[in-house]
Amino acid sequence: MAWHSKNNIANYWKNLTINQSDLNALTNHLFETESPEQIDELAMVLINNRLNEIKAEEELKQEEAGFFYHPKETYPVSTKLIFPEQDWASGTVTASREGNNPIHGDFQVITVAFENGDQKEFATNLATHPLNEKTYTKDSAGELDADSVMQQFGVHIKRQLSQALKNQNELVLIGHSWFPKSLLIDVGVGALNIAEAVLDSMDGGPVGVDELLKQLDMADQENNQLIAFSLNYALQEDPRFDEVGSSGVFSWFLKRLEPKAVLEVPLYLHSESEALEREDFDPELEKLFSELVDELTWVIDPLEKYEPVKKVRIPLNYPHWRAGSLPITPETYTIFPSALQSERIKIDFVDETSKERIPAWVVRPHKYVTGLNDWYEAQNLIPGSVIEISSTKDPGVIKINIERKRSNKEWIKTVLVGADGGIVFALLRQSIYAGFNDRMAIAIPDVKGLDQIWENRANKDIPLKADVTRLMHELSKLNNQAHVHFVDLYAGINVLRRVSPQDLYLTLNENEEYTHIGDNYYHLSAA
Repeated sequence: MAWHSKNNIANYWKNLTINQSDLNALTNHLFETESPEQIDELAMVLINNRLNEIKAEEELKQEEAGFFYHPKETYPVSTKLIFPEQDWASGTVTASREGNNPIHGDFQVITVAFENGDQKEFATNLATHPLNEKTYTKDSAGELDADSVMQQFGVHIKRQLSQALKNQNELVLIGHSWFPKSLLIDVGVGALNIAEAVLDSMDGGPVGVDELLKQLDMADQENNQLIAFSLNYALQEDPRFDEVGSSGVFSWFLKRLEPKAVLEVPLYLHSESEALEREDFDPELEKLFSELVDELTWVIDPLEKYEPVKKVRIPLNYPHWRAGSLPITPETYTIFPSALQSERIKIDFVDETSKERIPAWVVRPHKYVTGLNDWYEAQNLIPGSVIEISSTKDPGVIKINIERKRSNKEWIKTVLVGADGGIVFALLRQSIYAGFNDRMAIAIPDVKGLDQIWENRANKDIPLKADVTRLMHELSKLNNQAHVHFVDLYAGINVLRRVSPQDLYLTLNENEEYTHIGDNYYHLSAA
């Protein structure tokens, strides 16, 4: 018999794959409960089922393997024994004879045939021996309870289970919950057409499912949950409708009436950069990148449990300033409402000073929140201004604020657009109305001229290295030592194109044209 080591326990759950038996058991569970359940709940059912299977299997193996060997006991021929001190080997007693050693008195010697073909002799009926006092427990994949398994291996299990559920046909995902498709009530095309008319009359929505049930005259106190779930499924499968509620809340919107920046990624946020796992970089570099709060930097796993935060300060880069958006990063992820299924979530920002309510959208696939153009303009913000967001008791409402200043004149990097479409950086005194990041602050007097540059460059494949060299030349003029800090360069390059911190870092460190001189400063090499 092969006994589990602690490594095997971890490997069992880390390498867990979902089989058809698991899916059948979950389907039967949902048929019995007749209630939709989310992935966390189903994962716990799966884990408990596996633990029960492991327990039954190991009890059978224990029975088959036999007794733990202790020298004080006697074992007849054919007895099965386990030898923990022999790396948990197991074997069968094939012979027994009297022992012959005056020091130990009367005892017996048994011969044991092991599974690998070896035969060894062991003393039995021996009253005094160190092994007599030992108790043995085996490490088992079923040794942990369900809560411990979920805590240690839950992300992997939920990821595997989510994928397996997507590949089967009996259960359907509606919002965040799974339910047997065969138990759903059929919702006709007529009801869906009426739902479209209702949403159209309300500027697209959002409208909660309970309100839609009333408008469609489908409410039923006795079976309301099933009817609501069935309507949600019908709306979800119809391309006219978009589910835009935060976690656990069904709210519907007409897709054709959603803002353009929700349905299409704004020009300024387009990027080919691929997000990274945090461990790919050393801690100092990770800290530098994280302070930029850029959605292109780190991978976000919706099944991961991120440490919740109540407040985050975000320095605006040019693309987000121009698009009227904010990034979704591991730092901001727990403040913005999340959803495992919905791609777009309708929310409201509330200005902490004026109490103005600002409608906005979380665009989950592309990791940005849009809808702040007018508010940025009203606050006289510039790229580099620092935005502060904080959570409220309502996940669909986010507080937003700036560090307000009187109109002060500050020396700020300023982008000047030439008649030939080129840009120049200069230090000029500008009026400042909000707190800002010193290195990222950039004044943009000619927004339309810069827009034209972005449009002209949109279909051109311009090497990043060429733009980096150009910006290094420009920004080095503003420094007596001709050095350029990484953050200054990151802010400057993003005035021309959407670039992630890691792509900029790799370009600087993989080309001899740029020399790193310490403290995140670079300069162009003499060549």
